[in-house]
Amino acid sequence: MRRTGLGTRDSGLGIRGSGFATTIVILTLFSACNSKSVSKAREPLPLSGEVAGWEKSGETRVFPAANLWEYIDGDAEKYLQAGVERTLTADYRYQNKIEAVADIYVMKTPEGARKIFESESGAGSQRIQLGDDARLFPATLSFRKGPYFVRLTAYQEAPEIGAALRELGRAMERKLGAGS
Repeated sequence: MRRTGLGTRDSGLGIRGSGFATTIVILTLFSACNSKSVSKAREPLPLSGEVAGWEKSGETRVFPAANLWEYIDGDAEKYLQAGVERTLTADYRYQNKIEAVADIYVMKTPEGARKIFESESGAGSQRIQLGDDARLFPATLSFRKGPYFVRLTAYQEAPEIGAALRELGRAMERKLGAGS
């Protein structure tokens, strides 16, 4: 190798680079691989305007299995034992007045999603047709579809919230069925 200028080297193959530039490239690639947000092309949660009345009020956050405790401290172990790989979550507003959160737990197998769904009490809910199995509570909708366990939770109760959660749930079911 021969020196060719300020901190650059030429290997003789026409490849030039500096240690600093190489470090920046490696750090950029590393941070892109470990991003806590999801690219719009693979977004499994509906974007603003995709479901009537619903607006997504922030970026999708992603929690790998090893960091799930950061999101659901105290209950993460149940999900880990069922084979969670990662969790995606996003905040929503319905008709600019009701706040809600959508969570998608991506499990290793459909059996893991079933295990989580069945571990939760169905008292006070009604079964609805959505995904492989679903329950609608006054302010919560939970369903499973393949390896996904989904929970939508509104922070306020209102007469229209059940129908609104169903519509958001149907949109998510379509996106999950499309292989997102």
